[in-house]
Amino acid sequence: MGRAWMGWLLGPFIFPKKPLVKIGLLIDELAPGSTPKLIGWPIRKLAALGVEAEALAIVEKDHWQRHRTHYDFHLDGVKVRYLFREFPVLAQRFDFRFPGMSFFSLHHPSARLWAHRAVGRKEFDILIACCQYSTFAALNLKRRRGIPFITLVWDPSVFTARKIYRHRLGWRYWLILFGAALLDRYAIRECEAIITSGHFHHAYWRRLTRKPLEVLYPGCFPLDRLPDFSARERLIITWDRWDIGNLPHVFLDLLERVEDRQVRLALGGFWHPESLKEDFQRELGRRQLSERVDLLGPLNENDIQTLCSRAMVHVHAVHEAFGMQTLEAAGCGCPGIIPAGSGVAELFEDGRSGLHPPPGDFGALVEATNRIFADATFARRMGEAAWAVARRHTWDNYAETLRNIVERYAGRQEGRNA
Repeated sequence: MGRAWMGWLLGPFIFPKKPLVKIGLLIDELAPGSTPKLIGWPIRKLAALGVEAEALAIVEKDHWQRHRTHYDFHLDGVKVRYLFREFPVLAQRFDFRFPGMSFFSLHHPSARLWAHRAVGRKEFDILIACCQYSTFAALNLKRRRGIPFITLVWDPSVFTARKIYRHRLGWRYWLILFGAALLDRYAIRECEAIITSGHFHHAYWRRLTRKPLEVLYPGCFPLDRLPDFSARERLIITWDRWDIGNLPHVFLDLLERVEDRQVRLALGGFWHPESLKEDFQRELGRRQLSERVDLLGPLNENDIQTLCSRAMVHVHAVHEAFGMQTLEAAGCGCPGIIPAGSGVAELFEDGRSGLHPPPGDFGALVEATNRIFADATFARRMGEAAWAVARRHTWDNYAETLRNIVERYAGRQEGRNA
């Protein structure tokens, strides 16, 4: 009896209990932009909840070395495993990027053959395959290592293909669209469920599958107190990862159309490739707008909070699966303009805590921007309402929601702790 009592008392210290769930966050690569944040903070916040998680990246690039401060801030203490390192030597050396693609290369589908070389049998209870490209590895790990997965998608591949390539590639566009449709079906074929960042695309996914659809809104770092709105500048703030499918030239059109000629633009973010920035700078000079634009580089969290505490409005001109920047700006009391249907627009009430012009309606975007600068009282009230919303959507909330989702599906198959 005494030994049993001692075992009950000291057992948790001598034989610590394994986490109920071990999660692998599977990504295609740690690309510049929001990816380090979307991987790092969920893992760190899950750890605070007693849930073990690890990042699994298919390919390894030099982004971390080139932007060390940015990556270190978000990924400090986060374990990252590169599956690519365990690929056969020939598979590592032979690679090419598919024509017209910013990131998609032969190494992504190669993971369908070789991902299991870097992961043990049932080493994880469940994987979160973040985006369609990562499901090549997820399917391999399910079949070769017995690990189930949930597919986390932003936009459907066909939606992205239409947005980027419809007016660019002529007859080749139809080949890309067909491939995108196949990729969407492939990505959800054997997953346990689908996670989205909003309801906009649910009708599309429902046409393809009856699998469960879960909504998971990203988080932000809201300020504890709002800065004085009267001290804000007549400034538009925007930042993103700028690439061939997301060029910032629309903001120059906006500056040319906004009624108040004192309005300036602060534009930050990563450029992929860097030559796009040089093209944009030439366009700035051609339009004689250089004096009204502050061209910034990548923004860290301090930069974001400083700029969003100075600017009167954040503008995101294109429809997004979510639109994290709008939520982050709201966390500083900066009202946001983003097209209706974006995932983040589900959190903010149009006309009260945000402005949501129809997607592709440039005139409505100009009108919404003019409305902010014409009425400071309206802008202040909108910023305050947006801040109240942002305070309910932190990374702590995100981690709790993700844990609840994972626990619903991790037990469907025999897991690591069975």
